[in-house]
Amino acid sequence: MHTTPPPQERMAGRRNESGTAEAVRLTIPVAMAYIPLGVAFGVLLTASGISWYWAPISTLLIYAGSIEFLAVGFMVAGLPLYQVAFTSLIVNFRHIFYGLSFPIDRLRGRAQKTYGVFALTDETYGITSAGPGMHLNGRQITILQVVSHVWWVLGALLGALIGQVIPESVKGFEFALTTMFLTLAVNAVRTSRSARLVFLALGAGVIGYFVDQYVIEESFLVVSLLLYMVAISCMYQKEKNEKGQVKSA
Repeated sequence: MHTTPPPQERMAGRRNESGTAEAVRLTIPVAMAYIPLGVAFGVLLTASGISWYWAPISTLLIYAGSIEFLAVGFMVAGLPLYQVAFTSLIVNFRHIFYGLSFPIDRLRGRAQKTYGVFALTDETYGITSAGPGMHLNGRQITILQVVSHVWWVLGALLGALIGQVIPESVKGFEFALTTMFLTLAVNAVRTSRSARLVFLALGAGVIGYFVDQYVIEESFLVVSLLLYMVAISCMYQKEKNEKGQVKSA
């Protein structure tokens, strides 16, 4: 015999459906970025001679954006583990600060919180911590992160399948990551209207090159990134002190 649920249960069900739809809707802008980048990653991976199935596997297990692009080069070049680990730490170091304001307190249970930390990306952090999803509850945040993760995996899978049919004569996909970072660097310089960061990066790269050639082999990335971090930290501290002196004057 069919029974009609109480009004309170019907209202709760509608709120859950509405909340789910809202969380999925908020992933649409994320999909607009993740799918094209995922396709580029999948094509780059197969063009580098790596089996296509590693694209969905790596995006499912690593899920760290730019470091996945770098990982392709790491695998092809056969870099030592310490250099891979240090570069990964530097590239994703900003996520430590994301954790300070990410609403993890809304997540319930160890599994949900663990996945929430694992799936914390720039985009989902922006939506849940300072964007239109600031009011989402724990369930909606998890839905947002899971669907965003799915977009990334699907994009990479699609790119890997496309890479299977691209003729071997077509070259240049390995330059995709370099192009992306160059574009980001140009945009950063235009926004800050300062070329100091570029000169600091070039200086760190030159020193890193000579250290790699004449002191410690295969240390270019580690030395360059470490020097750049020290340089921009000193620059930031100097500007902070100058502003403090102006205020006190």
